[in-house]
Amino acid sequence: MAHDEKKKKKFKAIIIGGGPVGMYLAHALPETGIDYVLCEKRDSIPPPTALGLFLWPHGLRLLHQVGLIDQTEAISSSLTKITHVGPEGDIVRDYSGFGFIQLAHGYPVRMFDRASLGKMLYDTLRAPETHICTNKQLVEIERRVGGVTAIFAGYRAVFGRAPIPQSQQGTSSSSSSKSLLQPERQVEFHRDGALLQLFTSKHEVHFISYLKLDQSRRERRGFSTDIDEADEAIAPWLDTRVAQDVTFRDLWQTKAAAGGANLDEGVVRMWNWGRMVLVGDAAHKVLPNQGMGANGGMESAASLVNQLTALLPHEPEPNTAELRQAFAAYQAERQGAMAAYRRMARDELDGWTRSGGAGGPPLDALRAADVLISPMVARAVRLDAVPFPEERKRVLALGVQGACGGGEGGGGWAEIVRRMVGANG
Repeated sequence: MAHDEKKKKKFKAIIIGGGPVGMYLAHALPETGIDYVLCEKRDSIPPPTALGLFLWPHGLRLLHQVGLIDQTEAISSSLTKITHVGPEGDIVRDYSGFGFIQLAHGYPVRMFDRASLGKMLYDTLRAPETHICTNKQLVEIERRVGGVTAIFAGYRAVFGRAPIPQSQQGTSSSSSSKSLLQPERQVEFHRDGALLQLFTSKHEVHFISYLKLDQSRRERRGFSTDIDEADEAIAPWLDTRVAQDVTFRDLWQTKAAAGGANLDEGVVRMWNWGRMVLVGDAAHKVLPNQGMGANGGMESAASLVNQLTALLPHEPEPNTAELRQAFAAYQAERQGAMAAYRRMARDELDGWTRSGGAGGPPLDALRAADVLISPMVARAVRLDAVPFPEERKRVLALGVQGACGGGEGGGGWAEIVRRMVGANG
């Protein structure tokens, strides 16, 4: 037995990147007995960032499994309402779809700033100082594949966050019908070729501005914080009224941080090479308008952990061929789903920025996403070998009863299993 345990501990995963998906892997792998080390090129986790992040029910469910649901609620705001505003400033539709999502799936859609989420994921790790290495940039892997082609989406986006204007603090749907900057509310301003999204939390307004690029301007421009009012994705929105006596210019001038990039998207054809495997944006990158990037990455991470968990008890020291079989099964499970998320995000953004304004095509895109996304959330991947905390407490309680029981009819763990099977029908 001691020899077997020693062999099982020899397998170790190296995670490259300390973003949300990498940090989720750092929680999920130990839950199934897999050791790891995580390397991040920046000098801290989380890094300074301007971006917000959404977790849908399937992302929250995965964090719930590893015991982090209470911590996520403490650092996030739920979204309950979405408002669409047309080119002339008129409200086209108020929609409570996010509230329906919570009723259907048991979890809300929650908005985070990446710094708070990253800090929470780091602080709740077991012995992070022995597993996390910062200032470690990947410069070379000995085995390599020829390369992949990125699909450029033809959109530029600027992301940022700003404090809620003082005149709007404390407003709610009941106290201010003219303010769109209300907690738990997402607002989308539509124009031909452009979209502005505002997401209001308890203390901040997060924003994303999209500009559709023509074919001649689809060059790659990486993320940069060197953004000003003259940026082509910002300038058209500066005079847009977002609340009574508040324009987007006011938010921009008081912003805490901002950054922009030309967006790319795509799902690569081969996700593994030898003993290396891609997860998250490295394998599948989607546009941010639906907030599915981190959720899809975490779901893919869970799928990969499931495949490793199924392999390692039988092959504690798997060879390359055995690992590639596990990696292939992981890709087969996730590639189609991520391709679907990519198409939905692209179709929705194309619909919301096409000629015709917010009165027709954008709402058609919204209805299509409603129909398609909810079943995918319901069927999303979970960690196969990790019970929810409530289930662990139930097993512990039954274990105490079984250990103290016995007598006629049997006892111990056989009785625990019998009770659980009977209780679950």
